[in-house]
Amino acid sequence: MPVYESRLSGSQAWVDPAALPQYGDASKIAGNAPDYVKQLSSNTLGSYGVGEPDAFAHSAGRAIRISSVDIHRKGSKWEACTVADVTVNKNMLNGAGLMHGGCICYMIDNCASLPLVALGLMQGTNGVGVSQAMNITFHAPAPL
Repeated sequence: MPVYESRLSGSQAWVDPAALPQYGDASKIAGNAPDYVKQLSSNTLGSYGVGEPDAFAHSAGRAIRISSVDIHRKGSKWEACTVADVTVNKNMLNGAGLMHGGCICYMIDNCASLPLVALGLMQGTNGVGVSQAMNITFHAPAPL
C-alpha cells in the first residue's frame, strides 16, 4: 500500500485518517478507489464507528464490512459510492429477536459518512463529519 501523506493544509484536521490504527484489509474491498482510500476509510470506520471494545455498540459495529468504494468524476464534481455489508448477529437483536432499530440507525449513521471520508481523501480535505439529522423509514424487520 502506498504511504498516504496528509495534504490537509492551513488548519489542523479534526482527524487525520493517516494517523489512525489499521482496521480491516483494503485488499478485500472492491471498487475503483485507490487502495490507500479504501484502507484509510476502513481505518476511520474502525476508530470512530466501532471504537474500543468497551465502547457503545462495539460488537455490532465490528460486523460492518466495507465491500466497495468507488470514486467518479462528473464534470467538475466528484462522486463517491461506498457499500457496506452486515450480517445480523445476536448482539444486534431486540427482545423480539429482530435487529433493533437503534442498532440499524447506528450503522446507517456510520456508513453514510464513508463516501464523505473517501471524497475527502481524494481531494486532500477533511471528509470526517457529524450527522445533523436522520430520517429513516423501516420497511421490514431484519431477523438473525
